[in-house]
Amino acid sequence: MKKTFSIIITAFIFFSFAEASDSLTVKKNRHVKSLRFFYQAGRVLPTNGFLEGDNKKGEPIDYYQSASLQYGIETDGRKLWQQIYGYPTWGFGFYGVNFFDSDELGTPSAIYAFINAPLIKRFKRWSINYEVGFGLTYDWKPFDQETNPYQYAIGSSNTVFIDAGLNADIMIGDHFNLTGGFTFTHFSNGATRVPNMGINLIAPRVGLKYLFKPRPEFIVNEIPKYKNNWEYVLLVAASSKQLAFEVYDDTDTSYVAETYGIFTFSTGVNRQISHKVKFGAGFDIGLDGSYNSYIKYENRETTERLNAGNGDKLAIGAYGTFELVLNKLSVVVQPGWYIYREEWKIPDSPPSDDIAIPHRKPGGSYQRLGLKYHFYKDLFAGINVRAYDFSIADYIEWNIGYRIEWY
Repeated sequence: MKKTFSIIITAFIFFSFAEASDSLTVKKNRHVKSLRFFYQAGRVLPTNGFLEGDNKKGEPIDYYQSASLQYGIETDGRKLWQQIYGYPTWGFGFYGVNFFDSDELGTPSAIYAFINAPLIKRFKRWSINYEVGFGLTYDWKPFDQETNPYQYAIGSSNTVFIDAGLNADIMIGDHFNLTGGFTFTHFSNGATRVPNMGINLIAPRVGLKYLFKPRPEFIVNEIPKYKNNWEYVLLVAASSKQLAFEVYDDTDTSYVAETYGIFTFSTGVNRQISHKVKFGAGFDIGLDGSYNSYIKYENRETTERLNAGNGDKLAIGAYGTFELVLNKLSVVVQPGWYIYREEWKIPDSPPSDDIAIPHRKPGGSYQRLGLKYHFYKDLFAGINVRAYDFSIADYIEWNIGYRIEWY
């Protein structure tokens, strides 16, 4: 399952960016390619007790170093979207991080796709840019009750990798760029396996880029005025998440993890107001098998799954949408709030010795951050990290949908 998950995410990112650029179909006059090396040293944000010092060493894990090597494609404006985004660089990277605690965290590395584009217009010899990366991290040493009991930040060998930041590029001659900036990095598996407290990093970054050929000449055409359009969107999403339950016997305490299915139907209306931006709003109707769920156990094993309240798993929410459009690919941000959901009936403590309750109470709001790709006409597919209370990753959504456009 882990290998399949890795392959799906990697393939989705690869083909999304490749198709969005259309550069791979150009046989002559190919885009200029580049290599960029980055180094970082910075702060691990203390978002859970393990990082604060409740670990094997009994010391805070608050410092890290990382390095990244990126293979980039330098766009030149031959496609309209390239000129609209200020001739960005896009490509793929390899990332390695050192927390100086390999016994508990392992030696995590990531493969990811990225895009680096000017925040404002390019100047003759420099630019201020934003950069976003999305990929898969592997080689974590996950939580294990016997061999790694303190490490409850990451419960799986693989996690999602999200990286975002700002940087300044200074052009040196025809082949080199010197880069300085900062990034925020997030690791999470979206509760596909618990525990999943996640790890967040922030640090300055310095880098050097080498272009294999002289800098491309930018193609400048008149950008046509965008004819604002509307779209009606329908989609279905499937997910799964684990809940961790603390169980006891006469001699020890351990955890039981149960996996629950989640299914969502969503519909909404978006207005695209420029070549880059869409705004919209919509409704979600979902069935969350984990909501108000708890277990009965014996000998540290689940004997029965139970529901608090009347067992109603239905939830209805309303959300707003912001989309950053890059040809057929979109970056999606959706803050949402529940209109209807049964009241939370799980007590703060187990009512009896053979009952275990979940450790986390779900929030009253939810958020999505993800990618959406139109792979055939008006059909699209996507992946989202769904969070709640603007702070906690809840699960990963896979979705497929259809849109109807009009002007």
